[in-house]
Order: sequence, then structure tokens, then C-alpha cells
Amino acid sequence: MDKLLIVDDDYLVREGLRVAIDWQSIGIEVAAVAENGEKGLEMARSLHPDLIIADVRMPVMDGLQMAKILFEEGADLAVIVYSGYKDFENARRALDSGVAGFLLKPIESEELLGRVSEVMAKLHEKRRDSRMIGQFISNLPIVRRRQFEKLLTEEDSASAAEQLAMLGVTLPAAGTLIYVYTDDPYIATFFASAEKLFAGYTNAFEVFADMAVMLTSAGIDLVRKELTKLLDQTLKLTETRFPVAAVSFRGDLPQAYRAAKQLSKNTIFTAVNCVVTESTNGQLKKVVRDALAVIERDYAKKLSVRSVADMLFTSESHLMHEFKAELHKTFNECLTEYRMLKAQELLLCGDMRIGEIAYAVGYNDVKYFGQVFKDFFGCTASEWLEKKMQ
Repeated sequence: MDKLLIVDDDYLVREGLRVAIDWQSIGIEVAAVAENGEKGLEMARSLHPDLIIADVRMPVMDGLQMAKILFEEGADLAVIVYSGYKDFENARRALDSGVAGFLLKPIESEELLGRVSEVMAKLHEKRRDSRMIGQFISNLPIVRRRQFEKLLTEEDSASAAEQLAMLGVTLPAAGTLIYVYTDDPYIATFFASAEKLFAGYTNAFEVFADMAVMLTSAGIDLVRKELTKLLDQTLKLTETRFPVAAVSFRGDLPQAYRAAKQLSKNTIFTAVNCVVTESTNGQLKKVVRDALAVIERDYAKKLSVRSVADMLFTSESHLMHEFKAELHKTFNECLTEYRMLKAQELLLCGDMRIGEIAYAVGYNDVKYFGQVFKDFFGCTASEWLEKKMQ
């Protein structure tokens, strides 16, 4: 049953409303009575009634003041007020206060029950609508995710695109599909940053349980260049590595999606944090693949572009050019990154001193190692380890 709070400074009126009206006939129980608006306000806050019937004119606080405060606080209820005959000023105030009804004294019981029934029917309808809207809003992420998945996995994805458009998601007709296989919660932040990088382009992304996909109208060369920088920033800030795959599309999203998933399985990039595209799908030029293999194998040794170029029977300038063209990074950037990751692993093992770790990852100068580590991660090796141990 709906709960009613009666507020009136006249005892006889209060009790008359409480006992003389057949409230149960319309599904209402009297929860409490109060002698003025201030007491009524206190009771409303604690009892959470569905309906308040109150006199307008009361000492301390009148019924309209009480109603106004409750509505400002977001109370979910209806208020009916009553006042003296032809009290038009209070009628106007009642309308301004947002109350559901205004009655003139003397009040007939049938008139009161009829008005209360009308008011409560409207309140119940409003609550039903609010619940439906709330459920719809809470389900929007699920609906959007399902439609996005259909868009990527069904050959006839036009209906999914229409549904997403209805949800306010604008999809690029052509551009680049970016795929990341991960369950790291930071991926949402990563893609939000990517959207800012591609401001001015049409962008949409969705995060699933173990992967995330972004569609952008930006070209694949720009995507690769900008995301490579973002990956480096992400690695330094969060120590998170994402296997990012990017594929061009033009209306063939399911095909691009399948291609991106396959690209993400590539394991040749373990030595470098970069974006895998179809042009680099296991088809990195041999000189770059071989140089990456040297980094993985000999990172603890003294390596330089010249020494590795000599090892691979190529020129230093050629190796530098191919690294920049293929990975958008220099050889030294890749080498430093791999060494820093190995240093992290050794720090976590806990059985080596920092000087020993520096030597183990290719640095004979401990002070220089410390500076490189701090430049890369923004803190010293000791500070980094302390944070990890907390």
C-alpha cells in the first residue's frame, strides 16, 4: 500500500483526515501525522511517504515551503495541499511549488479520495516510466556491445549499423580497424586517448571481455604512427603492453576484423611495442626481423647499430632507415625498451642488486643505467620496486 503523511497544525483536522477517510479503499495507509511543515519535513525524510496531504497555512513552516524543500531534495512523492476558500494566492504558489493538487476548504471526503486516486495513478505511471527509462539506460552498454559485435562478425551488418546509429554511434564508412586482444581495464583509457589523437576523424570503439576494437576514418599510416607513440607512453606510465593490430577497411568490416584478429597473433614483435599492420604481418623486412632477434638474444651484450649492422652484413644507415620505416622507432629505442623490460623482470625476482641488474641487461655503468631507467619509467629502480612491493 502507498504511505500517506498528513500535516496540519489543527489537531481536529489532522485526526479527522486520519480516521474519517476510508484510505484503505484506495490502497493507502496513514503512516504518520505532523503538526507543522518542519515536523512534516523530518518525517518525510525518515518515512519516505508516497503522498503528503498538508495545509498551506501553518506556523514554523507552511505546507508549500515543506513541499518545495522535498522536491529540491529529489523526493519521489506526490503532495496535495489545501487552504481557505478562494485563497488564489496560495493556489498560484501551489502551482509554482510543483504540488500535484490544490484543494479548497472545506474538503469533502469523496472529492479528496477522488483527487488522491488521480494523483496516485499519475505518480505510479511516472514511476513506471522512470523504471523503464532507467532499465533502458542501464542496458544501453550491453545493447551497444551486442550490436557492435554483430557489426564485426556478420557479413550482413547493415542492421547492426542502423541500430548503432539509433544509439548515437556514428561509424566511419572507411578507414582503419584497430584490434587489441587484452582484458586489461586500461584499454578503455588507451582508446579514449586514441580518440583524442584522431580528433576530427569519425571514431567509435567498444571494449569487450577480452578484446577491444576501434574504428576510425583516419588512414592506416597515421594510425600506425600515432598509436606507436601512444603505446610507448602507455608502457612508461602503466607498464602495460598491448598487441595492437590495424587493418584498412572500406565497407568490409567482418573481413577486416578477421584479418586484425589474425595479425594480433603474430609473435615476431616480442622485442618491441608497436602496431602490427598487414604490411608488417610476419613480413617485416628480413634485416629488421634479424635485428630484433639479435636484441632478444644479445641484449645483455654491448650492442650498437653499427655492430648489429656489421653482424647482419648491411650498412648502419640502411638498418637505421629500415627500423624507422618498418617500426616507426629507432634501433636504439627498441634496444632500450627491451632492456628496461628485462630490468623490471629481474627487479621483481628480488635476488639481484641494482648494480648486478644493470650489468645483466647490458649496462656497465650503474649510474647511467639508473638515469636511463628513470627517464624511461619516471622513477628510479628502487622507487619502482618499492611501489610494486606495497
